Amino acid sequence: MKLSLTTKKITIGAVLMFIGSATNASASILQKAKSGLQTTINEAYGGGNNITVGTNAFTGSLFKILGSLLTFLGVIFFLLLIYAGYTWMMARGNEEHIEKAKKMTREVVIGLIIILMARIITEFVLTQFSGAIKQ
Repeated sequence: MKLSLTTKKITIGAVLMFIGSATNASASILQKAKSGLQTTINEAYGGGNNITVGTNAFTGSLFKILGSLLTFLGVIFFLLLIYAGYTWMMARGNEEHIEKAKKMTREVVIGLIIILMARIITEFVLTQFSGAIKQ
């Protein structure tokens, strides 16, 4: 079954709108996650007092570089997850395509979990390496 040109345009428009709204939402989610992580660090190391981590240039740079890299990889995996879902929806009952989409979804979710754990472990190690200093 061929899709009409209008259906293709509507689908592409809907995907672009979703990506635009997901980009706006991800900034808010990342900000909330960052504030939650800061609260956890404050509770764990400062007894509720505000503390700063990575006060020297070396560890501060490592935080920025590794954080940016892991965030970029997370976005790539998120886009792959959207693609896997799209592939599954467009399989139209073809078992080969459905199994391919299921396998891709499984692998992407595992990859996202690995990236999340890598980010948590990296921030923990760098926090321990740099030491927590009260403001």
